[in-house]
Amino acid sequence: MKLFKFVLACGLALSSAYLTGCASGQPISGLLYSDVQGPINATGAPKGAMHGQACASSYLGLVALGDASITAAAKAANVTQVSHVEQSYTNILGFWAQFCTIVYGNRGITPSAPMKVPTAQPAAPAPAPGL
Repeated sequence: MKLFKFVLACGLALSSAYLTGCASGQPISGLLYSDVQGPINATGAPKGAMHGQACASSYLGLVALGDASITAAAKAANVTQVSHVEQSYTNILGFWAQFCTIVYGNRGITPSAPMKVPTAQPAAPAPAPGL
């Protein structure tokens, strides 16, 4: 009877850790292993030929490190015109998990120096009266 209670308690502890998201950051997650990709966002820009990736990792569900932002992923490939963004999520037994953001796009034309706006030249001073 004591063994049954111990096994039941361990099972409840493991299932509650799994259900509360121990090293889990996705709406869909496998108990033993996850490797899931999906969309995040799309823009009206043409489909990009370049892509950059930025990732963050979790260890034992206790420590999470990394920059998985869209900005970091775009900088990784020098993408300045984003066409669409995807995500990737991998989880192994809740011990290690990785979330990645993948940005697709192209290098846009950005001005290297601000344009100078022409200004009107001041009029020549009027001659002094009486001369």
